[in-house]
Amino acid sequence: MVEVHGGPLLWSVITFLLLLLVLSKVAWGPIISALESREKEIRDALDSAAIAKEDAEKATSEYEKIKQEAHSEAQTILAEAKSIKEKMITDAVDEAKKKAEIETQNALQSINAEKEKAVNEIKSAAVELSIQAASKLIEKNLDDNDNRKLVNEAIDKIGQA
Repeated sequence: MVEVHGGPLLWSVITFLLLLLVLSKVAWGPIISALESREKEIRDALDSAAIAKEDAEKATSEYEKIKQEAHSEAQTILAEAKSIKEKMITDAVDEAKKKAEIETQNALQSINAEKEKAVNEIKSAAVELSIQAASKLIEKNLDDNDNRKLVNEAIDKIGQA
């Protein structure tokens, strides 16, 4: 069995209390402050990580927003460009139609002027031929066959002119 002796027990308790007192003054303070410092560093690091995570999420959402705005703006620019292209094509076609219409009207006016000139020349030639035929008839009083022959010759000359 175990025997308990008063002398060594007392010295063991006193030594333990002295060791506890020395350790509380010398070791416990620095250990506790080191643990508190480490706890503070870990807490600060976690806070920094949370802030960094929030900043990253904000940056991601801003990036997505900017990306959507850029996409929307690109679509708007493409639509405007398409509209401008179609307007330019329409304007060019309208301008070409106007020029073609003006050219057609000018050509028709020119054709009508030439036609009128040709008709006037034909009338003038017909009148001159009629006058010549009449003067030949007057100069020469011919019989009916000769008159027909002269009229046919005059008509042939009109057809050739």
